Amino acid sequence: MSRALRTGRPVGPEHNRVAAVQITGSRGSGYLLTPWLVLTAAHVVKDEPEARVTVVGGTGSHRARVVWRGEGACDAALLVSDRDLVRPETADRLSPVHWAKLTDDSPLGGCQAMGFPRAQHDKSRGVDIEHIECALRPGSGIVRDRYVLDVKDVSPEPASGNSPWEGMSGAALFADGLLLGVVAEAPRNWRHQRLEAVKGRMLLDDASFVDVFTRHAGTAPSVAELSSAVRMRKPLALAGSLHAAPRDLAATVRSNWATARQQFFDRVGTSSEPTDGRRDLLAWLQQFDDPFTDDVEGRRTLIDRWLTNPDVTPDLKVLRLLGWLDPQGEAVWKGSPVTMESLATACLQGRLETDGPAAGVYRDLCAGGLLDALAAFAELRGLRGTQEAWDDARESWRQVAGSVHLPDHAREWAEGDARGMLLAALLPDPRTGEWIRTAFGRLEPPAAGRVGWYDRLCEQGGDPGSPVGRLVRTDFAAYAAADAERLERRAARDEERRAGLEAQAEEARTLAAAYAEHERQWGAYEAARCTPAARWGAAVRVTLWLGAWGVLTILAAWLVWGWTRPSMAATISWHLPLLTLAAYAARLPKSVRLGAAYQPPLRYPRQWLPAGLAGIRGGLLKTGFVFGAVLVAGVLLHDVGRFLTTILFVCLCVAVYLYADHDEGEASTTLRDWDDEHQARLRAHVTLQQEAEAHRADTRHLSSSPRERAEAYSALVRDFADGTIDIAAYAAYRRRLRSSDGDTG
Repeated sequence: MSRALRTGRPVGPEHNRVAAVQITGSRGSGYLLTPWLVLTAAHVVKDEPEARVTVVGGTGSHRARVVWRGEGACDAALLVSDRDLVRPETADRLSPVHWAKLTDDSPLGGCQAMGFPRAQHDKSRGVDIEHIECALRPGSGIVRDRYVLDVKDVSPEPASGNSPWEGMSGAALFADGLLLGVVAEAPRNWRHQRLEAVKGRMLLDDASFVDVFTRHAGTAPSVAELSSAVRMRKPLALAGSLHAAPRDLAATVRSNWATARQQFFDRVGTSSEPTDGRRDLLAWLQQFDDPFTDDVEGRRTLIDRWLTNPDVTPDLKVLRLLGWLDPQGEAVWKGSPVTMESLATACLQGRLETDGPAAGVYRDLCAGGLLDALAAFAELRGLRGTQEAWDDARESWRQVAGSVHLPDHAREWAEGDARGMLLAALLPDPRTGEWIRTAFGRLEPPAAGRVGWYDRLCEQGGDPGSPVGRLVRTDFAAYAAADAERLERRAARDEERRAGLEAQAEEARTLAAAYAEHERQWGAYEAARCTPAARWGAAVRVTLWLGAWGVLTILAAWLVWGWTRPSMAATISWHLPLLTLAAYAARLPKSVRLGAAYQPPLRYPRQWLPAGLAGIRGGLLKTGFVFGAVLVAGVLLHDVGRFLTTILFVCLCVAVYLYADHDEGEASTTLRDWDDEHQARLRAHVTLQQEAEAHRADTRHLSSSPRERAEAYSALVRDFADGTIDIAAYAAYRRRLRSSDGDTG
């Protein structure tokens, strides 16, 4: 059954099947019966065995052999090219040509032809197509056995005395989508408004033509009877207009989508009791029951499979209806035109959006059924089989994604809108492929080995040109690039942390070495300080130092009493050394323990003098004590006698012993040990040991500020290297470390 019969509207001559046929000295028109088989007029190719054929929008000019040539009134010829004259995507859209046989002699309007007449030739613009509409008068031209055509609304000017229709010979003549014949000549005396055509019946009655056609086309000619009688049908009302023809109803549906859906399908009722709107539509469709002019089989499928199926959504029912009414017209979905470009936009951009037209189309595509319904339109015929291919690609993708442990964010995308890229890769539109290639160019996937899950995904995804391969190298290349960047940042942090730990370890080692060196120095100092010789030296020094003070006290007795009572001064001189001996008894053990650290200024008498106000007060106190003791002793000796005086001096000796043995308060400044440097060393040593213990127990991270740590640490190391310990600097260093630890937490 012809395409015209299947679709219910005239197909007409298609511009992408119009051919220019040329030999040396002659040019005409032709029509593409198959991608390689051309029908033209015999006088266009004359007696030549081959000609050059060029199809509009085709693959260029190619040689074609003349495989059949008519004789006499049958001015027609068949040419075969060794290669396709049109591109593959165009060849896929070509429908079979169906021939017509007139069943009556009534005039037939609405006939059409396309060719390259001289009237359309311009030196500056070249040759162009002329699409003419004409009326067929079967009663004319009976003697010549030709179809006579009256050209409608066209009256070209003659060019240089020749016919303006020259070059139109060989054009195919169509009526109601059926091939009627081949334009052969333009008779004179009709003011260039009449053409004649070879009847298609003459070709179909020629066994040699049918044989050659069948051999090269792969099938016998499909023939349908055609009558000029017009059948009156009951019209259907929609949006305030009456519609008798499918194409008229289709135009109203396109511009009133919501109205059509509401009237016909929103309230469908039941199969036994349909609503008025659906019942009127089904009754109107039933009128198209002529097997020669109507697509009866397609109408039955439309009603039984789609319009009465409760599982099909109302919008899909409207689209299916529109595809049957006018498959050659514009595809529309929910009132908006649908093209390959809009489908690609929905797949590539709509999947990324939450609202908008593209997002809506994408959701409808994912719901299913839309692709197959759109494939009913001639412009979207390339979508045939795309839904099945998409389902297969999605299943392949599920297997690939399931075999790889994807991160959570990538897994969510893999199970959701990633499938839009699969469909985009399957759309038969060159622009979609160009968009995807552009996406390839913009994305920079991570190098192999950087992101393990992406490497495995590429491995499992197979061919980069396949839908799954393109999805992997676009959407998931972006995810992998982001993961690679995160891994780089993490590696940088790990490296920084490792460097910090190494610096901390190095710092600990340096401090440990410094602690060890300090301990060694302290051990050497202690060993030198506590040798027997050092202890004997300390005993000698304390003896000499306190002995000198004993001599001075004896001088005090003679200064007080020697002038008046020399005998009393002599007696007191024997008692005063007892005080020095008491101090000596208290100081000797301490001096021996200090060893070399006990260094009174025996050689430097200037250091005996007080250095400040406190020292002067201490010196006066000591002097007053000595002279007071001498004065009191003399008075007691004169008044109470030697015995009580001796008892007094014994009590004073005890007091002096206790006073000299005391190490804190005023006593430490009154009776000095001359060991200040040793005490400072000892305090520093104890503090450093405590800090070392705290450092070993401290397991927290040190400061994240290398500069702050370096400044304090360098100062400390310098002190260690110089053999001195600055306790204030070290304490400040530890405070900085703890403070920065608290900041970085």
